[in-house]
Parts: sequence; C-alpha cells; structure tokens
Amino acid sequence: MPPRRIDPVTAVCSAVLSVAALGLSGCAATSANGTDPRLPVVAAPTAPPGPGSTPVTEATSSADQRMAAASPTAAGGLVVTIGDSIMAGLGLDSDQAWPALVARDTGAEIVNLGCSGAGFIIAGDCGDDYAGLVEKAIALNPSVVVIQSSDNDSDGAQDDIEQATHSAIDTLHAALPDARLVGIGTLWHLDWDEPDAIGWASDALQSAVDDDGGVFVSLGQPLRGRPELLQWDGEHPNAQGQIVLSDAVEAAFDDLGIVL
Repeated sequence: MPPRRIDPVTAVCSAVLSVAALGLSGCAATSANGTDPRLPVVAAPTAPPGPGSTPVTEATSSADQRMAAASPTAAGGLVVTIGDSIMAGLGLDSDQAWPALVARDTGAEIVNLGCSGAGFIIAGDCGDDYAGLVEKAIALNPSVVVIQSSDNDSDGAQDDIEQATHSAIDTLHAALPDARLVGIGTLWHLDWDEPDAIGWASDALQSAVDDDGGVFVSLGQPLRGRPELLQWDGEHPNAQGQIVLSDAVEAAFDDLGIVL
C-alpha cells in the first residue's frame, strides 16, 4: 500500500503539539480534496458515522486515485473490490456505488477499484484490465478481495476469457494466500438475450475461485426487466438500482457466512 501523504499543515500541527504538548483547537489539516484537485471527491455520507466507524474509499475516476486515497487499516481489516462500471457506479456519485453502500451497512473498510470498461481481457478507462487491478489490490494487502466478472469481455473468445481469469485469480491467491477470495458472477441488464460470453465469464470466475479455495456468489440478474432501476442507457444502475445490488450482495454474503 503506498505511504500515506502527510499534508503540510498537518505536519506543522503535529510539530507544535509535540514541542508544546498543548491542545490547539484551531489547527486542522486541510482536506485532500481541498489541496489537490486530482484526488477523488468522495461525497459525504447521508448519515454521520457512528462511534468506531471506519473511513471508506469508494469508486471515483481511476484506480490509482482510489489507492492514493485509501487510508491505513489494521491487519485483516481491509476489503478490496474489483469490477467494471457497474461496480464503479458510472453516472453516479462515488458513495452511491454498491461497494460504498455495503461499507456503510456493514462498517467494513472497502477500497473500490471498479474501473469502467475493464474486464479480464480488456483495459478500462483507468488504463488497466483486471490483471492490472489485481496488482493494485495486492499492493493494498487486503484481507478480502471481491472480484466480479464483466460483460466487457463479451467479445472475447472463451479460451481467452478462461485463461485470463485463471491467471488473475491465481496471481491474487499466490500473493495473498491468507486473503479470502470472493467471486461474483457477471451482471446483464440489457433487454436482449445474453451473449454466450456472459456465461463463459461467470463460469471461468467460479472455476478459478473454486480452484484457489475461494467462494463464488451468483446474484442472478436482479435488475433484469426493471427499467426503473436503470439509467438512460438501460444498462447501468441508477441510485435505486445500486441499492438493490447492495442488498443482493449483502443477502448472498450472509447466506454463505461471508463477513466483511
């Protein structure tokens, strides 16, 4: 995990405190978003965090920015999610994507590496395919990695999807042997029939996760035939659709005894 950057004002405050041993109420660190416009803007939660709650980093413009904003966590406490634009919350605020909603509901600290356009065999808007996102996840040393197969691979050949999927999951497991791997099947919300590659992608992920001792979760297609839960493109969930997905994920995890 990259070292956390210390804001200059925070450094001054710390130095004064250490020398004078006085509580200085007027000295506060400027937020990252206030000092560097390249960093992600994370919307404030709809409800204030309760005692003991942990910070959450949600999907924003790129996986690199999300890694830079991720705060340190105690060993065994971090969850990383890898997925496509649905997981990233394309078209919505970052705190409306389902990983952020799951984090809010469960209290887990989640770094969302969802990348629009990405898949196991195709690079997304962040410049990485899933293999690249896996490397970023490994650098964060999480205790749980949730990875969802994508319809972005639907133009690929079955052998290519299987090979890339097994390679990415094997890399995760080799680098993080103690982390729990959770695979989630491909979502498809469009009106027309699913291409064969949707099934291939889910099957390849299930096989790869099973081989490495992980757990596979099938959510079905909870948004299929429900246009009121989708944005104008008929593919990406709106805010209510993301709530439906987060509820489906939480229910499936509860059924399998997966604790984040």
